[in-house]
Amino acid sequence: MKSFEPLPWSDYFDAKQTVAVGESGLRFNVYTAGLEAAAASQSAEGEEGAPKPLLYCIHGGGYTGLTWALLAKRLSGKYAVAAVDLRGHGESSRDGAMSFAIEELTRDAVAVWAHLFGAARPPTVVLGHSLGGAVAIHASSLEGIPSLAATVVIDVVEGTAMQSLPYMLQVINRRPKAFDSVQHFVKYAYSSGLTKNFEAARVSAASQVMPGGASSSTSGSSKEERQGGFVWVTDLTKTEPYWKGWYSGLSKRFLGVPVPKLLLLAGTDRLDKDLTIGQMQGKFQMKVLPAGHAIHEDEPDKFCEALDGFLTRFRIA
Repeated sequence: MKSFEPLPWSDYFDAKQTVAVGESGLRFNVYTAGLEAAAASQSAEGEEGAPKPLLYCIHGGGYTGLTWALLAKRLSGKYAVAAVDLRGHGESSRDGAMSFAIEELTRDAVAVWAHLFGAARPPTVVLGHSLGGAVAIHASSLEGIPSLAATVVIDVVEGTAMQSLPYMLQVINRRPKAFDSVQHFVKYAYSSGLTKNFEAARVSAASQVMPGGASSSTSGSSKEERQGGFVWVTDLTKTEPYWKGWYSGLSKRFLGVPVPKLLLLAGTDRLDKDLTIGQMQGKFQMKVLPAGHAIHEDEPDKFCEALDGFLTRFRIA
């Protein structure tokens, strides 16, 4: 019989810390793995030694940094890993009035990187899933990450995303508003296909909900919150005004990123016209891994193999 008990984050990451950045006063939760090994390696090689590459991971809407737990478990011996909770998600700052504009999300991601890694400037691979992919692309288009080495985007394409926006509210509103327990939510995450990997559901899903009555990121005191139980940390319906801005112009921006690029998709039907032409011209690498939307959770072994192969090919590993 399956156990739906959550798995501790410490089985996958070495540490987590809170980072306060900028004048906004927002605080961001960041999970890290392999950083001590990276520092030891650089120290052993001397000041001129090449630092260990950093995988800087940005999750999708409604997810948290723990969506990268299975990646950290597999790759933190070879790479340093840092996974941030975006504003309004996980254990980062939550405020019902906060903006979720792509410009704000991008500034947050760059500011957290600068706070933690701006001095050492390790070769940085920015990974992003879904909304996090949009943030990764925008961050990779800035000069805010001067040691940017590569950009990896998971299952987000402008054309497909824009076409799906009219239906997103229906999808979100079909989800349960509250859960009897964290275990109930873990079971829902796995059985509904939110993640198709049982281990991923147990380690990452629980960070997406909070006890009813706590302060959610985007909503007030709903009926479900007043009744108790567990509710979503992030009310994605309240982010609707920002959806178009997340994805508009994304394909051309991705093609303009000046470092090696990898696009991982769950199906070839997700390519739009700009990316189809760009892929034919060899402007980025593409890999199709049949899975659900959260490819890195659903197929962690194949995903990590594809990622490591890409980074090795471009001598970033």
